[in-house]
Amino acid sequence: HLPPLCEERGVPYVYVPKKAELGAASGIEVSSAAVAIVEEGEAAPLIKEILSNLKELKR
Repeated sequence: HLPPLCEERGVPYVYVPKKAELGAASGIEVSSAAVAIVEEGEAAPLIKEILSNLKELKR
């Protein structure tokens, strides 16, 4: 459901192997099907690097 929506809106997305890992990476103790970055804050340089790597992988 989300990938077509993201593609339509030009929003980058990536699949992860386990929902539990996604939840843990986003700072919660339960599994998560999706996360969104609303404000990048101090992580802006890291996010730019990740997006650059994603673009390379999709080529």
